[in-house]
Amino acid sequence: MSEATRPTIELTFACPAPGCGAPVVGPLTPETSSLSCPTCSTATTLPEAAEALAAEPFAPCPVCGSNDLFTQRDFNRRLGLLLAAIGLLLGPFTAWISTIAAIAIDFLLWFVVPEVVICYACRAQVRGLPKAKRPPAFEIAIHDVYKFDRRKPPRQERAVAGPLQLRLRHEGGA
Repeated sequence: MSEATRPTIELTFACPAPGCGAPVVGPLTPETSSLSCPTCSTATTLPEAAEALAAEPFAPCPVCGSNDLFTQRDFNRRLGLLLAAIGLLLGPFTAWISTIAAIAIDFLLWFVVPEVVICYACRAQVRGLPKAKRPPAFEIAIHDVYKFDRRKPPRQERAVAGPLQLRLRHEGGA
C-alpha cells in the first residue's frame, strides 16, 4: 500500500509528565518512536508502535504496553445522554414522538460514528484502524481489574497520567 492510500492512524493519550496530563495527539506509523506534549514538551517514547500496528488485533498499547484494549464508538457519551433525556422529557408533550425520534437519531448515529480503540490501563485512544485490526468490545471484568488496581501495565507510570492522575489526587491516593 502506498503512502498516499494508507489510512491515517492517530494516537491520543494524556501526557505522563507529573502534573501535566495535557492531551498528546499525533500520527501513529511503524516509524513513530515518540510523541511530544504540546504543553510541557515532554517526549513520550512509544517502543511498541511498530509491533502494535503489525499485530491483529492491535496490541500492545504503544503508550503503556498493556495488551488489554477494547473498541467502542467514538461518540460523546454526555451528548448521547442529553439526546435521550431531551427525548424523554419532551415525550409527554409530543405524544412520545420526540422519544421515538431521539431513539431513531441514536440508532442512525451508531451506524455513522466511527470506532475508536482504547487502552483499559492508560485510556490512550487509537483512531483510524482498519476493522480487521480492532480488538473486541468493552468488557467490564477487565475494566474492573485495572480500576481496582489488581493489574498493572508494563509502564505503570504512564497509566496513571492525565485524568487518572487527577482522580487519584482528588481521592487522596496520589
